[in-house]
Amino acid sequence: MLTENGYIEVSSPITIGDIQLEVPGLWEGPPDSLDLSVIADRPASREAALRLFWLVQRLVRALDAAGSRRTMTVILVGFQSSPQGMGELLELARVLVVDGSLPTERMLGPLLRLRLPSTATAQLDGIAEVAEAISKKRAARELHRLVQAASAGATVVSDRYKAWIDESFASPRSTDA
Repeated sequence: MLTENGYIEVSSPITIGDIQLEVPGLWEGPPDSLDLSVIADRPASREAALRLFWLVQRLVRALDAAGSRRTMTVILVGFQSSPQGMGELLELARVLVVDGSLPTERMLGPLLRLRLPSTATAQLDGIAEVAEAISKKRAARELHRLVQAASAGATVVSDRYKAWIDESFASPRSTDA
């Protein structure tokens, strides 16, 4: 799921500044993201929780020492046996728990790119809706020119609107919208 969203796995060991670290399960976010993520099994004992904490702590401190702006996320996989080490990890990084209680996509949602559902083009064609709505207006000819200019961009609309205003002051029989 992470690879589908532009994440790439970073081979270990990694070098950050002058520090070389062995970080298994490290993933780098997509090019437009500064996120680093560590995927780890949920610690089953206090010792395992401390090892994970120390690993993340070394990684975060190395990033800080190097002046990095990267954010750190720890993805814990597995059911919660106890909340051991969770508070300490939360002091260092964002923690996402994937335990099967919700679909994985929802649990990893903060890391994934937002995907909007595709909609019908007719629903997005606001220009046609506006053209239909103004068809009964007195100054429909000028309003239609503005609406048609909208498909060419904001600058064209601004230019057309300014010309319309100039024309209304220059003409003794002006039409207002």
